Amino acid sequence: MSEIEIEFISSDVLRGMDLEGKLKYILENVKDNKILVIEEGMWPQEEAALIEETMKQVNKKFHGIEVSTLREKTEEGLREKVIRMLGGSTGGLTVIGPSKLVRKVKKEPQQITMLAGEPSKK
Repeated sequence: MSEIEIEFISSDVLRGMDLEGKLKYILENVKDNKILVIEEGMWPQEEAALIEETMKQVNKKFHGIEVSTLREKTEEGLREKVIRMLGGSTGGLTVIGPSKLVRKVKKEPQQITMLAGEPSKK
């Protein structure tokens, strides 16, 4: 069995990038057969843009991605509202991996379970 690389990414890595830069960074790494665990939850608009860009790049070598995001459930105080108005996030986690390695994703309110492995050769 081949090794599976999991990369844990601080929110600081993506914070300075525009949406196009984030998508490029994510897809380049996933195409290298890495599973990314991003410290911050992706916004639904970002996930939609990621899926749209992924669909444009699907071919025989790249089958697509699996993505799952957990959002931190917090009280909507003034701090959280200001952070969101400025385009930031108050917490969460996003896991993204190549669909050829991700076998199963189970998402519950406060956890993501992912089963990953090399495709079986028949």
